[in-house]
Amino acid sequence: MLKNNVYKMRLKYQFIILFSFLYTYCSFAQVSELDLQLAQKYYVDAEYEKAILYYNKIAKEPNYKLKIYNNYYSSFIELKQLKSAEKLCKDIIKDFPNKLSTVVDLGLVYGLDNKLEKKSQILDKAIKQISDQTLYNDALDLGLAFEKIGDTDRALLTYLNFEASSKQNIFSFHSKTALIYNKKGEISKMINTFFEMLDQSDNFLNTVQNGLINSIDFQNNLKEKEILRKFIIKKIQSESQKTIYIELLSWFYMTNNDYENAFIQIKSLDKKLNKNGSKVLELGNISLNNKNYNIAVKSYQYVIENSSVLENKLEAKNKKLLAIKRKLLTGNHILVEELKELKSNYIITLSQLDISNNTFNNSIRKYNLLVDLSEIEAYYLDDVSAAKQHLNTAILIPRLKEKLKAEAKLKLADILVLEDNIWEASLKYLQIEKQFKDDQLGHLAKFKNAQVYYFSGEYDWCQSQLDVLKASTSKLIANDALELSVLISDNFNMDTSEIAMKLFSYADMLSAQQQYSEAIILYDSVLNNFKNHSLNDEILFRKAKIYLKQNNYSQAINNLLEIEKKFPNSILLDNSLFLAGCIYQENIKDLDSAKKYFKTILFEHQGSLYTAEARKRFRKLAGSTNEKIIKNS
Repeated sequence: MLKNNVYKMRLKYQFIILFSFLYTYCSFAQVSELDLQLAQKYYVDAEYEKAILYYNKIAKEPNYKLKIYNNYYSSFIELKQLKSAEKLCKDIIKDFPNKLSTVVDLGLVYGLDNKLEKKSQILDKAIKQISDQTLYNDALDLGLAFEKIGDTDRALLTYLNFEASSKQNIFSFHSKTALIYNKKGEISKMINTFFEMLDQSDNFLNTVQNGLINSIDFQNNLKEKEILRKFIIKKIQSESQKTIYIELLSWFYMTNNDYENAFIQIKSLDKKLNKNGSKVLELGNISLNNKNYNIAVKSYQYVIENSSVLENKLEAKNKKLLAIKRKLLTGNHILVEELKELKSNYIITLSQLDISNNTFNNSIRKYNLLVDLSEIEAYYLDDVSAAKQHLNTAILIPRLKEKLKAEAKLKLADILVLEDNIWEASLKYLQIEKQFKDDQLGHLAKFKNAQVYYFSGEYDWCQSQLDVLKASTSKLIANDALELSVLISDNFNMDTSEIAMKLFSYADMLSAQQQYSEAIILYDSVLNNFKNHSLNDEILFRKAKIYLKQNNYSQAINNLLEIEKKFPNSILLDNSLFLAGCIYQENIKDLDSAKKYFKTILFEHQGSLYTAEARKRFRKLAGSTNEKIIKNS
């Protein structure tokens, strides 16, 4: 009994001692955390003396020493307490010998104390400490510390020494060393460093491409571009068995928009890799996306003629028609005869899909062909009946996803607007909106339905729908809704008869129906009869866009310049200047005039949504990608 009591008392005292220890430890930890927060506050507020008082206290706890080091060290430097900074560095080096970047800090202390020889010795010593036991992160920290102080030579040595001593990470710093060579102007060494990575593994291709893009100004630095091209060709000649350099050369040509030479290289690569046209098909898709329609068509035709893979041939046939369509519709002059020939090719391709035994992807191919064909028929060949028939056929394709059906129905509704059946179109828009209420497609249908009411002069109902759409998840739809809403609120009831607004919105409908001559007549009637109406700048801008669609560039420019002359405070002024710049750049090819308008936006309309794009276009035209743009240059 006595023994049990003694045993219980002993356990009780042990528990009390343990609890006291834990309480003391937790209290100490909490105080240290509070001290840490106060030290941080004083450091941020540049009250370094007070910060150091707390850091001195915190540094007594080993677990915090490394955590506070950077600010602690900076505080000593700011106060020029170099002896204290030196002691701190040495303490960290002693306690954490693998943290090599601290040696750089120590070297900086010696430099500030005019001990330059000692500084050089200690920095060199840090690099010599790298061994096969050095961890990647420790070497990286040391290299970055050198880069931070602008010592690229020692940073380079750090990375090279680590790779030389490492058995597993022999290419771990190749990207960084290549970029350092680039900073030093040693372009050949930079390229060779990247190529060493490709010699080791094709998997480095994306890394190498990104590195080259970040190192060479492909737009303006013709000398470095040519050096790279010659290096790649030399590699292809000396190592003909390695296809990765052919791929790199084709990438080089595509990066420089030289799709003709890229096509030659990709054909060679496709044959060497036995890809049966897949690589050329990829090039066709890239060219199509980048609006290089000639090479896209050429690529697709090659696949059609040379591939034995049915999937590739069918895909190429579809994409070839799409490329030709986009080429014809974006040209300066749209020729009806060429579109009629294109329609015939669409019909032939559709019939080939119908008789093909291969059903994989054929449903979606047929759908795309029918939808694309309907656009040509409705908007360019004046064959609305055929367009509607083809869209209805697309909607009835078996096992088609509901969203694709709805997209075809949306295009069908657009054609009904084109036919002036706006209320039947409104019904279809409403059906799509209800079916895809929380989807971008439903929002688009809602906006188009609101437009129908705008065309008919039902502005109040239109506004109520636009108010909902302003919060759409689609930025484009939200912006369009806001733009139309502002147009109505700014111009409706400006005069008691409301005639101007109703004429204007009806002219907008005629424009949407591609009845451009009739639309311009109505726009001009507003200009002539309501000379001081707030719609007049809008009318000039709309007329400019119609003339642009008709390839009447001089008339488009005249209307845009009239906005600049007569409405200097118009909210459309920056829109007009930017559009004028684009017309001069892309259509008239008057690059000096284009630069003038883009520059006007940069310096006189700095809050414009077009500022970023105007700067990009100006720099491309001026050939000064990175230089500061000067107003009067």
